[in-house]
Amino acid sequence: MKKVLKILGIILAILIVLVAIYYVVIHFDGFLNKDNEMTREEVIELLEKGKEYPNYYYSSESTWLFGKIDEIKTERYIKDNIVKVVVDGKVDSWTDYNNDERISILGEHDGKKYASVSNLDNFEENDQSQRGFDYSLISDEETFNTDFKYLGEKQVDGRDTIIVKVWNKDWVSVDSTKFYIDKETGFIMRRVDYTALGFFKIDCNRNVKMDVVTDEDIQRPDLEGYEILQ
Repeated sequence: MKKVLKILGIILAILIVLVAIYYVVIHFDGFLNKDNEMTREEVIELLEKGKEYPNYYYSSESTWLFGKIDEIKTERYIKDNIVKVVVDGKVDSWTDYNNDERISILGEHDGKKYASVSNLDNFEENDQSQRGFDYSLISDEETFNTDFKYLGEKQVDGRDTIIVKVWNKDWVSVDSTKFYIDKETGFIMRRVDYTALGFFKIDCNRNVKMDVVTDEDIQRPDLEGYEILQ
């Protein structure tokens, strides 16, 4: 009986060590430089800068413990205030914020192709997002009741990147969201969401590429052969 209890104790100890290692690994951000700490207001100002960047591409990819979450690849091409969204290699929408025009490709039915053309007179874009990548957890403290912590800075793919953390003030800080933000441009490069007392995470890499979008990439879709719905 003592031998069995001893074996069970050893197994339990090994499991505890493995769980502790797993927990540390999924929360570890590398060795961060904390010399130039930024306030929440300074980070918001940096994010606002990223919102205005004129030329970039991104295609977010989310992963969790068992691999990729995204089954559909969505790509966004942004240049000179024009945004084209491509889903699995096909144009999904095209928006020209200069002329307040939006085109949505609605698909095909009974051999006919459909698209809609509309104006943006009554459309209000989320002013706390970078063309679809939301940062209101940081900027809207009142609505989301979030605490804020600057974690530090490190190099990611050769670029200076700051890491900040927010969490609900009424809940545990380990259930948090981390944002990796490019220090030069203000782009959100990556977002990590922790749940279940910090034991589970969803890691979203935005896969941003700057200054790569051409005029051809954002060309207005050819609607010849489409039935247009207003």
